[in-house]
Amino acid sequence: MSIVSWCHWLQNTPWALALRQSDFFFPVIEGTHILALSISVGLILLLDLRLLRLVLPSERVSKIMNQVMPWALPGFAIMFVTGLLLFFAQAEKVYTNGYFRVKMLVLVLVGINALVYQLKFYPAMAEWDLSESVPRGAQVIAVVSLAFWMIVIACGRLMAYEL
Repeated sequence: MSIVSWCHWLQNTPWALALRQSDFFFPVIEGTHILALSISVGLILLLDLRLLRLVLPSERVSKIMNQVMPWALPGFAIMFVTGLLLFFAQAEKVYTNGYFRVKMLVLVLVGINALVYQLKFYPAMAEWDLSESVPRGAQVIAVVSLAFWMIVIACGRLMAYEL
């Protein structure tokens, strides 16, 4: 069975069909997806901008990170779950959409970028957290994060025009 055939089967299951045809649930899930994206990505952007010293330069990175992550991570989880539900409802159309594929690829790259930060810079944060400068590598990760999230959001929005 090809992936497109599986997607066709998935979107035609009774629960996916009911979700897609719902006048209530589909818009609520879509709206929740966008709100969760706003919360999660908005807070991550705040952290990225702090790493670049463009906002809150007198605040410690660790303080901002400790304040935003309890909100950003659940926001990301909600965004992930609602994104899956939206995919299930229109799996074949979404899977064959070029913007969706770019969005998924860049989301993987976002995850790798965040993992590099967590493994390389987060453990040493105590050493540079109070200094005037942020390590160049952490700043590069912040710029890459900002660029990747812009691509993810743009692709998500452009998907509607190709469906």
